[in-house]
Amino acid sequence: MKKILIIKRRLLQKVLVILGVYGTGLMTSCAKYGTLVSIFYMNLKGTVKSKESSQAIKGIQVEVINSLQNLKELTDTNGVFSINSEFDELDRSVNLHISDIDGALNGSFLSKDTIITLTSNEKLAQLRENIDIKLVKNE
Repeated sequence: MKKILIIKRRLLQKVLVILGVYGTGLMTSCAKYGTLVSIFYMNLKGTVKSKESSQAIKGIQVEVINSLQNLKELTDTNGVFSINSEFDELDRSVNLHISDIDGALNGSFLSKDTIITLTSNEKLAQLRENIDIKLVKNE
C-alpha cells in the first residue's frame, strides 16, 4: 500500500512539472508577442497648395503621425502626394503633419497639423482621395 502511494505521488509530481512547464511557456509567449493588433491599410492621396495663390507646392513633406509605420512623403511638381499606410483597426481618423522642409527653395510655408476623419466606406475601400491642404506663407 505504501509503495502505491509513493508511485502515485511521483506520478502526480511529474504531471505537475509537465503542466508547469507548458503553462510557463504559454505565459512567456503571450508576454513576448503582446496582444494582437488588427490593422487596415489606407491609401491617402491629395494636393498641397498655397492658401494665398492656390498654386501647387513642390517638396512639401506629408507625414502620417498615427500610422503603425513612420511614413513621410514629399509632394511632386504638381503638389501631389500619395501615401499607403497601415493603421490600427480602431482608428477612425488620420493625423497628418505637413511641413516645408526645403526652406525657401519653393517659398517658405508654415507647418500644419490636420486630422482627417475616415468614413466606413473609405475604410472599406482603403482609399481617401482629394485631400486638399492649404499652407500659409511664412513671412
